[in-house]
Amino acid sequence: MEIQQMRYFLAAARELNFTRAAARCNVTQPSLTRAIGLLEVELGGDLFRRERNLTHLTDLGLRMLPLMRQCIDNADNAVRLAKAIRTSNVVRLSLALRDGIPLEPFLPHLLELARAFKEFDFKIHRGQPSELEADLKEGKIEILLGPTPENDWDRFEHWPLFHCSYSIVLREDHPLARKAQITVADLDRASLLHRPDCGVSTNLKAHLEMAGVALQPALEFAREDDLVAYLASSATALAYLPDYSFLRKALVRRPLFGPDCSFDMFATTVSGRQRGPALGLFLTQLRAADWSPRVA
Repeated sequence: MEIQQMRYFLAAARELNFTRAAARCNVTQPSLTRAIGLLEVELGGDLFRRERNLTHLTDLGLRMLPLMRQCIDNADNAVRLAKAIRTSNVVRLSLALRDGIPLEPFLPHLLELARAFKEFDFKIHRGQPSELEADLKEGKIEILLGPTPENDWDRFEHWPLFHCSYSIVLREDHPLARKAQITVADLDRASLLHRPDCGVSTNLKAHLEMAGVALQPALEFAREDDLVAYLASSATALAYLPDYSFLRKALVRRPLFGPDCSFDMFATTVSGRQRGPALGLFLTQLRAADWSPRVA
């Protein structure tokens, strides 16, 4: 199986017309048809069902499509990475995380980019979903990390990463720390720290209110590190934090038996937009990573 054969297949899958696909690849239509035919022989089945006015992918073709896209992406990323390493040009990455999304799971991959490129510059954008989705559409950012966009667009391409679970975090000398898991009833009259910009924290408060749980007047924090610092200093406060957040030594996690406010984490990019070497390598790393949760 050759890279060029896969490129011809992807072009034909996009155009669903061999003549247009050949023009897109700057080859003759018989050359493209012959290359795809050899690919079908190697794979042991038809990739396309050819009809006079309607060509479409077979079941085999549909299954091969994402795999071949990934192969081509990896090959292109390797070429870009090699070129970037040979030059001294600054390689840039512009990524965004919705407010309340932890950066910690992605830090090892950003550090790997810094090691891979001679000169690496990246910017991290924070904001509300609608703002970041607009910035992604306009090309101001290259990749958005978080749940899938609320206002979807047909050019958004979503890459599933991991399930972002949340748990109750409290000091190890907090009375509730002795419990293996915490129930909704345990939170009655609790001092639950809150981040107004975090949708998960807001959803939990709404669930507790509906369940008739009365909380202490909430202390609100704009930044998670400030919240964690306060949490580590208080033997009575607790918080609902992602399992990937770094905690101070005095803090422990306990699962919450009750409403599940967790979500699936995705990387969202724009289909058809040229990827720079940093974005290509970063996306490859994210998709290949072992996202098994760390033990607290």
